[in-house]
Amino acid sequence: MTSGIFDNAPIDSIIVDDRQRKELGDIADLADSIRRLGLIHPIVITRSNALVAGHRRLLACRSLGWTAIPFQFYDEVDPLQRELVETEENTRRKDMTWLEQHNAYIKYVGLRRILEPDISMENIGHAIGLNKQTVSKHLTLEKVIDHPRIKTADGFATAYNTATRLIERKRQDDIHSITMIPYTSTSPIIVADFNEWAPAYTGPKFNVIHCDFPYGINAHKSEGQNSPLNVQYDDSPDIYWNLFKTLSVHLDNFCADSAHMIFWFSPTFYCQTWEMLKLLDGFQFDEHPLIWQRGENEGIAPDPQRRPRRIYDMAFFGWRNDRRIVRTKANSFTAPTEREIHPHEKSQAALEHFFEMCVDSQTRLFDPTCGSGSALRAALSLGAERVIGLERDEEFAADARRALSKARGSTSFIGNSKIS
Repeated sequence: MTSGIFDNAPIDSIIVDDRQRKELGDIADLADSIRRLGLIHPIVITRSNALVAGHRRLLACRSLGWTAIPFQFYDEVDPLQRELVETEENTRRKDMTWLEQHNAYIKYVGLRRILEPDISMENIGHAIGLNKQTVSKHLTLEKVIDHPRIKTADGFATAYNTATRLIERKRQDDIHSITMIPYTSTSPIIVADFNEWAPAYTGPKFNVIHCDFPYGINAHKSEGQNSPLNVQYDDSPDIYWNLFKTLSVHLDNFCADSAHMIFWFSPTFYCQTWEMLKLLDGFQFDEHPLIWQRGENEGIAPDPQRRPRRIYDMAFFGWRNDRRIVRTKANSFTAPTEREIHPHEKSQAALEHFFEMCVDSQTRLFDPTCGSGSALRAALSLGAERVIGLERDEEFAADARRALSKARGSTSFIGNSKIS
């Protein structure tokens, strides 16, 4: 049976061209349904008997021994039904990309809403073979469909997940920007001690905090093994824990309600650091640290007679109030040590790799002990809106400023990124 009165056409007279769907699924199940319930929807053909919609139905009816099949001419179908036919046929084609399918669904939803403004997502989904949750996902995705990371996604699921992160990050940042006070510093690298700066700070808040405090392991006593720098750098445990205390006590002075944090540390204080980080208000941290491997024979050998050379650094990655990442990245990266400016300079390449998870055009990054400024350069290279770093040593700060100025002349830096 069919849902209306339609003419019948000989099955052998129907012309199926090469553009029709190639992977047709289980025809036997459809044939069994038609045998039991009849053909609910007729096929659609042109005046010259070319099939427009219903290839699986045609094959199923043929397998049942039918010699004729109910049909509608395409030009007799109302505009909305023709749009549905086109959407149904196109979105089932094997060679259609996820973006083309998405555009077809959105086009149909738009037309249907014009004709029926109060129609539910469930009814729209039923017409195009999707549940209402999937229709809702397509509508969400459409809000940021022109974003470059959406256009380059390798599938609908990836695109949708990226879209939800982009939308949520923007929502959180927009809430904060309502009360954000303009910052007027003339340089992104400020000569200041974080312990003194943080209690007094009243400026705009930051949504990425990059902490690379001295590790508190007295590394200055074994410096110079692989570096020509004249080291004047205190790395005592007291320095480390005083900086951590300042971070914890004055966090809300400079950290936005929605933010990410990357916190570098030494295995010497692994457990203590982890327990302290878990106490930071609103933050959660991944128990699997980020790992920067410097190279096979790079690093410090504190006891070359008894212990191996230490060639990797670790950082905990955290998020405040469920802030979403930009994209997922591997938690390990190998890059050579860079010690042109600072004895504990982090690789810019490694930082860029990890920063891709949390830095985009809405990022405001703060580094309370920026040293060489490599974190600021890495963030700007990824298009960060604003970067600020503190360095209490005037000589290190001057070198870092020169490196940043030189790097900003590179074509790899985004033109509208701000440093002040």
